Amino acid sequence: MAGKCAGWAGGINVACCWGFRFIALADDNFYPVTLTDVKLARQQCNADKVAQLEGIREERFTLMERLAELPSDMIFFTQITMEAAEDTEFLDAMRRARIKGALVGIEAVTAEGLKAVFKDFNLSGENLARRLQTFREHGVHVLGSFIFGLPTDRPDTFSATAEMAKRGDVTFAQFVMMTPFPGTVDFQKWEKAKAENPEMVGEIPITRYWLIPAHKRPKMFTPHPTMGSDEIRERTQRVWDEFYSLPAIWHRSRCVTSIKGRLAFVLISRLYRQMYAKTGISTDSARKKKANWLARYIAKPCRLLFQARPMPELMVPLSCADRPIAISVIENS
Repeated sequence: MAGKCAGWAGGINVACCWGFRFIALADDNFYPVTLTDVKLARQQCNADKVAQLEGIREERFTLMERLAELPSDMIFFTQITMEAAEDTEFLDAMRRARIKGALVGIEAVTAEGLKAVFKDFNLSGENLARRLQTFREHGVHVLGSFIFGLPTDRPDTFSATAEMAKRGDVTFAQFVMMTPFPGTVDFQKWEKAKAENPEMVGEIPITRYWLIPAHKRPKMFTPHPTMGSDEIRERTQRVWDEFYSLPAIWHRSRCVTSIKGRLAFVLISRLYRQMYAKTGISTDSARKKKANWLARYIAKPCRLLFQARPMPELMVPLSCADRPIAISVIENS
């Protein structure tokens, strides 16, 4: 391989030599150029821009062609934006490359909620459900990410979000509570609002929550105009419980055909729920302890599912574009 992509190739080769077969392509957005981007550049008669965008797009297709040449039991996962659902040619190339899953930042299911997180280019309502279904129809399973605690959220937002995750046929989902991160507009507004009357946890201001010891750190930081933090936590937990109930998991496990595969899906779903549903939500120390114990217990058989035979003889395809892409692997030792 030439250029920077040699480093990426070496990463894949090392992963395979150790028997790693489930690999995450660590790209914030694996869909770097949308069809809308190319269309707008053409409308502007910007030939240089069109050539640049089409070059980037072609590079990504070339990468997927090379991934498709790797052994058929190697599976990839990545992150992608909702616009990719408009580009079925791209989704089909992902399927051929065995990029079988993608984290999609759905964030909110209402137009008001999307505007609050500056993602009003996403769709809402029935259009959102149809776009999510498109991923599945083209062989890409979605891990949908939703945010609760937005200023526009109401009590019925939680049930509407749970229903959308079901209608959109997402394979996995995570439901996180609104957290203002430094450098964001939300953080700046929050920090300014707290400046005159700072809230302290010990000697640390709440606006520096990452410095507060975990056992003292509040579960939610920003006030909501109509709901209290406890209500938001409880409603969020209920959505987790509903989405990852055993009947719901078993229904979603139809995405695999064998009984063994469906049982593996149930185990992995329960592990995911135990590892992440309690994070920042549960306030009961006994419940946290139980969740940690269950996660460790379920993780043991799950690890066996990811073990594979090392392939020290594997040769990475020699043709690749110059732009690098990072990888991470699921450890099996």
